Amino acid sequence: MTGGARLLRATIAGALALTLSACFQDTRPEGNNSAQAERLWQSRQAVLQQIRVFALQGRMAETGLVSFSGDLTWTQNGSEFQARFYGPLGVGAVAISGNPDEMEIHNKNGTYHTQQPEALMQEQFGWSVPVGPLRYWVLGLPAPSEQPPAVKLDESGRVLSLKQGGWELSYLEYQPATLLDLPRKFTISDGQRGFRVVIDSWTSLR
Repeated sequence: MTGGARLLRATIAGALALTLSACFQDTRPEGNNSAQAERLWQSRQAVLQQIRVFALQGRMAETGLVSFSGDLTWTQNGSEFQARFYGPLGVGAVAISGNPDEMEIHNKNGTYHTQQPEALMQEQFGWSVPVGPLRYWVLGLPAPSEQPPAVKLDESGRVLSLKQGGWELSYLEYQPATLLDLPRKFTISDGQRGFRVVIDSWTSLR
């Protein structure tokens, strides 16, 4: 077992033994979730919120009449992240890095600094993805928000669907990753744009 796996195992064991403290975001599920599913979700949420470092490789495709597909890599280290989208709509690779307060977007045409990455991506490339909350959604976790999200669960306490900030997510498949099931396939839609994400591998979880 790697050092990262041992650390995550200890994190999971500790989180399952504790009641959620005030430092955790309160995202109690809404709807007809069973009491058991809600209890499992609270424990699962505590674990997910403690993951500060991860890396993933996968694919992202836009759905609709005109669509793109491309490879996706994402590395998260605390509040800092680096993401790369390869091949969408013929614009080549797009690299995004930074933190919630300031992001840098780079492609073959130049480098842009912004606090509004979605608007800039739409202007420059003709497409955009919700970069800020995506860091949480890939883990199957609602992003921090003043308005509680609507969450539907399966009986294992995993998110089946999530509505937040005008976006709707459907989690289609999970994969085991170091004692904790993490998303493998999910969709994102805001009624006008839609994306399908497939995560092929997770590494560096801690």
